[in-house]
Amino acid sequence: MNNNLYGKLFASRAVWSFFLIMLLLLSCVLHVAVITTGKYSEIQTNQIRYKIEVCSLRGTIYDCNMIPITNSKRKTVAAVMPTPEAIMAITAKLDGERRQTVLEKLKNNMPTICEIEDIITSDGITTTTIYEHTSDKLPACHIIGYIDSTGHGVTGLELAYDELLYSDKKVSAIFNSNGKGNPLLGIDPYFENDLSVVGSGVVLTLDINIQIITENVAQKLNSGCAIVAEVDTGKIRAMASVPTFDINNISDSLTNQNSPMINRALLPHNVGSVFKPCVAAAAIESGKWQHTFNCEGKLEIIDREFRCHKLSGHGGINLCNALAQSCNCFFYDVALKIGSEKIYKFANSLSVCSKIYIADGLYATQGCLPNVNLLKNDSALANLSIGQGTLTASPVAMLNLYMAIAGDGSYRLPTIVEKVINNGAVKEYEQPNRTRVMKENTAAQLREYLQTVITEGTGEEAKPNNISAAGKTATAQTGRYYDNGEEITNSWFCGFFPADNPKYVVVVMSDSRSSVSTASIFAQIADRIYELEFKNVENDD
Repeated sequence: MNNNLYGKLFASRAVWSFFLIMLLLLSCVLHVAVITTGKYSEIQTNQIRYKIEVCSLRGTIYDCNMIPITNSKRKTVAAVMPTPEAIMAITAKLDGERRQTVLEKLKNNMPTICEIEDIITSDGITTTTIYEHTSDKLPACHIIGYIDSTGHGVTGLELAYDELLYSDKKVSAIFNSNGKGNPLLGIDPYFENDLSVVGSGVVLTLDINIQIITENVAQKLNSGCAIVAEVDTGKIRAMASVPTFDINNISDSLTNQNSPMINRALLPHNVGSVFKPCVAAAAIESGKWQHTFNCEGKLEIIDREFRCHKLSGHGGINLCNALAQSCNCFFYDVALKIGSEKIYKFANSLSVCSKIYIADGLYATQGCLPNVNLLKNDSALANLSIGQGTLTASPVAMLNLYMAIAGDGSYRLPTIVEKVINNGAVKEYEQPNRTRVMKENTAAQLREYLQTVITEGTGEEAKPNNISAAGKTATAQTGRYYDNGEEITNSWFCGFFPADNPKYVVVVMSDSRSSVSTASIFAQIADRIYELEFKNVENDD
């Protein structure tokens, strides 16, 4: 009896133990299966999406009319499956080496991508549009700057707005394949291409048409720059620095002895006589200008002789003629009559020697304006009166003086960015406030006087063929010399047009020998902008 009970109990425990062991084994098997299935699913997922990267995406830099300066060149790219129909369609569109390269991949049962001229409609082929961020001849290359191999900005606006323009997104062609990596026929490829990245960017004040005009004319200089800005707004419509650099061969440009990487429009230079209208404005408003001075070719100040560029002298000369003939002795004399404080105040209010931000992170370098204490020395004041001595200013800063004269006696600081676009959201940049530096009557009087510089004086080469203009010439000594002992000079022409109702101010500067004058560069820029704008307006009327 006891043996029988013991046997039944043992049998029952054995059955439960068996079931428990089987349950544990089943649990282990399921656990392993879940892990294995999960990893296999992950591997399989990766295998069924075969990706080919086409290019990186970066935001766009636009001109004021929303014409892209970067991302301006569009291309059509095709993703091609290795199917008979797709092979026939793509080979009909290609020739030469490109055709052979594509065919080799497709015949090896490998999908591929290629650039094509026209969109192809065929099973097994999908196309998309991509944008080439920089082209061989990038307009405004000194302002735009360039990017490095990682896609980040290195100089110019590419650097200043890199946080907005940079993206880690790429254009990629996606092909479906089976678990073994073979393409799945019958399923068309597709592209990952986030065009919102290209749509975002920076909108400049530059007008691409005026920029190209200015660049083409300025190339006639050996070394220098040219800037065009609107009188009313201070918006820079063109900025060209010469020589330019090769965006696709930066290393050669970096070692070039002509320093093509330098943006000469943003650096301070010796100024010379284009500063004289600043002294003239101070003279008019001080009431100490209505006199005739007898220029004998030199003027003794303290114990030194200060000479005029015309060694024989100009004879009896007034302010208008002194500007037209660029008489140094007249300005020596009038500066001593006015005094240093008034001239310093005028120059300082014009920010002619200041650091000027034309965009976030991009600025014209500060020049040098002698301080008031130094100008108490009559010799230092005499040098300043003709824009010499320690005075230096950037071409951008010189816009201020001529915008004030061309306008109503006030100016806005120059700018080069109008707005930014980020994922469709637009942020407009506010225009700088106007700064009044002279009375309207003073500005009007100087406009009249500066017109005589072109019609009767030293700036005759600046006279455009088709439009009136006004301005001032300069040849500034630098204290530096060529190997042959000849002094290096900075040549300038600063002016505006039309003379009676100025729209544009133009500053041209050359910092080395050139076969053309800065005055003639001004005239050519004015004529071509006239042909572009004013003539079209007349025809419309």
